[in-house]
Amino acid sequence: MQRLADQISSWFVPAVLILALLTFVGWLAFGPAPALPMAIQAAVAVLVIACPCALGLAAPTAIMVGTGKAAEYGILVRGGEALEGARRINTIVLDKTGTLTRGKPAVLAVVPANGMPPRDLLRYAAGAEIGSEHPLGEAIVARARFEKIDVPPAEAFDSVTGRGITATVDGRPVLLGNQALLADHGVGLDGLTANADALAREGATPMYLAVDGRAAGLIAVADTLKPESREAVEELHALGLEVWMLTGDNAATAQAIAAQAGIDHVLAEVLPEQKAAKIAELQEQGRIVAMVGDGINDAPALARSDLGIAIGTGTDVAIAASDITLIGGDLRTIVTAIALSRRTVGTIKQGLFWAFAYNVALIPVAMGALYPAFGILLSPILAAAAMAMSSVSVVTNALRLRTFRPPRGAAEILHPTLKARVAEWGYLAGIGALAIAIGLLALRLMPGSVMTDIRAAGYAMPIDAARMALPDRTVDVRIGGGGANPEAVTVQAGHAVAFVVANDGIAPMRFSVGWPDASSGATVPHEMMGQSNLPRRVTVDPAETVTIVVPFTADGVVPLTAAPISSRHLP
Repeated sequence: MQRLADQISSWFVPAVLILALLTFVGWLAFGPAPALPMAIQAAVAVLVIACPCALGLAAPTAIMVGTGKAAEYGILVRGGEALEGARRINTIVLDKTGTLTRGKPAVLAVVPANGMPPRDLLRYAAGAEIGSEHPLGEAIVARARFEKIDVPPAEAFDSVTGRGITATVDGRPVLLGNQALLADHGVGLDGLTANADALAREGATPMYLAVDGRAAGLIAVADTLKPESREAVEELHALGLEVWMLTGDNAATAQAIAAQAGIDHVLAEVLPEQKAAKIAELQEQGRIVAMVGDGINDAPALARSDLGIAIGTGTDVAIAASDITLIGGDLRTIVTAIALSRRTVGTIKQGLFWAFAYNVALIPVAMGALYPAFGILLSPILAAAAMAMSSVSVVTNALRLRTFRPPRGAAEILHPTLKARVAEWGYLAGIGALAIAIGLLALRLMPGSVMTDIRAAGYAMPIDAARMALPDRTVDVRIGGGGANPEAVTVQAGHAVAFVVANDGIAPMRFSVGWPDASSGATVPHEMMGQSNLPRRVTVDPAETVTIVVPFTADGVVPLTAAPISSRHLP
């Protein structure tokens, strides 16, 4: 999203500069006198109000607040890109052991064969696995010790990846692993297959044991689901994600565990070195994949996925390879991370929309679009205030992320409340209405004019907010020690006259339109003057030129008077 903001700014800034230049040229060529100060004011107002501050603030502010909120819920995000990327995924792959399950399997059944006593079966299996760091091996050793079996150490040990182990216990060769391991060594199963399949359908992992090249039985180890796993999967489905389970277990065991968790898609009998390849296969099908794992063997898959999520209770290697780390082992935190990511990106989009719409709406006003009809030309002061209002609204909208809370189940995700839906855009709508109200109030309360005291190139011109048309006529007036020249002008009903008054004298002069003449006593009927709060008199300093615009409602001759500001003849 930050790249999107940068792209918008790369086009927006040059466009504003061009518009400001066109505004200056347009007012200079076609604007009323004095054209130069009005052109400068309009161009400056365009530049000020179009400042892309809000565009630059939208993404980083929301990401900063979002990552801080994620940390409150035990979610460590490696960077803003990871937080943004979480909302794009459509497929999530969950490793089974330690992620969906507790990661602490226990022996479920011991099935001897060919006359091997159950205790001897456990003794040889535990002797082969003693010292092993694999959860299944640790479960067998723990069961043997629980039954107070004397476990001999293995004299030789070798791990066969994806198959099991070979060892020598009490001088006898031992094989412990899956059906493929025994098949590789030419060992028959002696009718154990039916028992293994039945245990696998219950979600257990059957491990075959062979001693002296002959099947001795099997040990079934089960790793139970975490209590929150099924709820987390339901919420992931509610978010619209396709959920897969990845495991090295045989297909029957994997399907049983997946059914308990509510998962429809299973990748079973996957060797550790094949996990990253399975992620790549899903990506080649057009899926945007997040991988969730906790073990050393999961690290390549975490790095290969579009978004790697590590369980904080797992290995350091898995955490280092991930983009997001969940401090605890609760899978529902994944839902929180994805929901927060979507809320954060939605807030960024709102900010970008608001900032862009704000500029699109107000740049024409700054250029003078309202001047022909209403006489409104935006002051740079008001433009600066409007620009600041845009930034404040974007920042405060991003700060609303602090009110984020995790969804309370799949039902809330699928059917959000009306209040939640309205709140998404209601805040910005309210800010927009407030900005319009403040703008209208500012225009109304500006003392006498929207554009006041322009001082540029010796000109000063007030322009009334209630002005309904451009001046129909311009009259050049010279004032000095001898009064005004000309001393009177003929006007028409419905016309507005711009009086461009230049002081050629050496003292400040008070110039008036239609006020009593000190020498002749001539007056102008009140109904002849327009009912406007435009000033009809102005002080002009030496060598200064001032323009005032006066509307008239009746035909007639209007006296023009000028006298030093100390004169008692002028009110």
